[in-house]
Amino acid sequence: MNSIESIGESIRILRLKNGFSQEQLALSAGVNTSYIGQIERGEKNPTIKIIEQISFPWRSP
Repeated sequence: MNSIESIGESIRILRLKNGFSQEQLALSAGVNTSYIGQIERGEKNPTIKIIEQISFPWRSP
C-alpha cells in the first residue's frame, strides 16, 4: 500500500466510523462526491487544503 492509498483508507475509515456517507462528506467538505471516492480508492492524491476540508467534520469545536 502506498501513501496515497493509505491516506484514502484512513479517510474512508474515519468517514465510516463517524457515520458519514461519501455524499455527506463531500457536501460538508465542498468537494465532488466522485472525488471522495477517488481519494478513498487511492486514485487521486489530495492536496493539504483538500485534506483539511475533508477533515472538518471530525474537528472538535
